[in-house]
Amino acid sequence: MASPPLIDFRPASEHDFPRLAAWLAEPHVRKFYQKLPVTAEEVALEYGPAVRNEEPTLCHLALSGQTPFAYLQCYRNADYPEWAELIGAHDGVSIDLYIGEPAFLHRGFGRAALGDYLRRIAFERFGSEQRAYISHEPANAAALKCSMALGFRPVRAFFENGVKMILLDMDRGAPA
Repeated sequence: MASPPLIDFRPASEHDFPRLAAWLAEPHVRKFYQKLPVTAEEVALEYGPAVRNEEPTLCHLALSGQTPFAYLQCYRNADYPEWAELIGAHDGVSIDLYIGEPAFLHRGFGRAALGDYLRRIAFERFGSEQRAYISHEPANAAALKCSMALGFRPVRAFFENGVKMILLDMDRGAPA
């Protein structure tokens, strides 16, 4: 079996907004993550406060070598009470991610990025949290397989903006 890809992370910046807008326009991202087209200006409005540390969400790009290929963010559920209520989990850290570069799909980069991000960023920054949460649409088989391979387990279904989602969780000490 091949070694997992080496992944590095860097904080997302305002200079990344055009890249994020392009990634969010990719068909594979539009299908499950960003249903409607967005402009770089709309990305700036949505991601700007977190990137500028005006919100308690950490935003990063995953890199392979010097090439950015994915966006990841994490946040304490307790810092977003409406989200915590929606998913029924007031503890822990939630993770959101998508691979923006199509050339990095189905090659182990998602699993490597998610596992490394949990260990090196999310649980490191939010040291008192003992659980991680992630959600996917039921039809997103690749994302579900990736998350479950790292130790996430399905908890329950919920609806986010009218879309059925599957909430998964894992203990901090799980394999990731």
